[in-house]
Amino acid sequence: MPSSLNYLSRPLNVKSLFASEPPKFVCKVFNSDWDRFVEAWLPKIHAYLIEALGPFGKEPLPTILPMTDGMHMSGATASFNMMTGQVQLSPSVEGNPGQTLEKLTHEFTHGSYAKFPINDVFYDEGYVDFSVWVLAHSPTYGEYRQQIIDAAAYNVQMRRERSMRNLSDYDRKRWAGGTFASMFYGPMILHQMKMKKAEGDFTW
Repeated sequence: MPSSLNYLSRPLNVKSLFASEPPKFVCKVFNSDWDRFVEAWLPKIHAYLIEALGPFGKEPLPTILPMTDGMHMSGATASFNMMTGQVQLSPSVEGNPGQTLEKLTHEFTHGSYAKFPINDVFYDEGYVDFSVWVLAHSPTYGEYRQQIIDAAAYNVQMRRERSMRNLSDYDRKRWAGGTFASMFYGPMILHQMKMKKAEGDFTW
C-alpha cells in the first residue's frame, strides 16, 4: 500500500476527529437489534470518511429510514438524497454485516462527494463504487473487513455482468466509470478526491 495511504492501516480514533462528541445516528429500518448494529457503526464510518476523504459535501441526516417499496422493487437496497442528506436502507440487508456496512459506506461516500457534479453516472456512481472498494480494505471494519470487501467487490461484479448483458446504458456507464477509476487512480483515488475537495476543485 502506498505510504500516503498509511492511515488506512491505522486503528481509527473516532473522538479525535471531533471537537465534541461524534454525531449520533438513529436507525428506524429493522425494528430489531440490527438497528443497534447500524447505530453503533455509523459514527465510525462517518469519522473514517472524514479522515480518508475530508469534509462531507452534504452531511447525512441523523435518522436512517427504510427504503420505499418502489425503490426496493426496482433493485435498490440503499439510497442517499443529495438535496436533503437522507439515507434510506432496505430491510433486506438485515443479518448481513458485510452488505450492511458496504451500503452505509457507499451512501455516506455519496454524501462526501456531494459537491461534485451528479449528472453523469460514469463519475457519480462509478467513482463511488471503486472508492468504496478501496475504503473497505481498512482495519476500521474490524472483524467484518473481509465481508465488506467481498460485498464491495460483488457490487462491482454485478455492474460488469449487467454491462456485458447489455441490460442498460446506466450499468455500462457505471461499470466503465469504476473501471476507469481503478486503472487511472488505483487506491490513490481517495487521496485524489480529498485533495480536490481541499483545493475547491469540484470537477471529476
